[in-house]
Amino acid sequence: MHTKDNFEYKNQKNMIVAIDNFFFRTLNKRNFLINNLSSNRDKIISYDLHISMCIKNRAKITKGGYNYILEEMWDWRPIFPLNNQLLPKITSLQMRSETVEN
Repeated sequence: MHTKDNFEYKNQKNMIVAIDNFFFRTLNKRNFLINNLSSNRDKIISYDLHISMCIKNRAKITKGGYNYILEEMWDWRPIFPLNNQLLPKITSLQMRSETVEN
């Protein structure tokens, strides 16, 4: 789950572990709600915003920035459209390229 020594300072390891755990818990909660999109729209958007913040914070703490975030963070996409300023830059860039390809 975690790559070795990918944090900027030694004391940030606990923070990275906490961010990763929160990311996976929130992702699981969001995925559980996906089966009923219409009634859970607000909760799903809220979870997507939490996930976005996890990715941004993980990249900020990690020594190589977005180069060393988890693969699951690279693959994540919001269910409902969100403002690009609220998304991590990797997600907003990938979503733009996917739109251009289609």
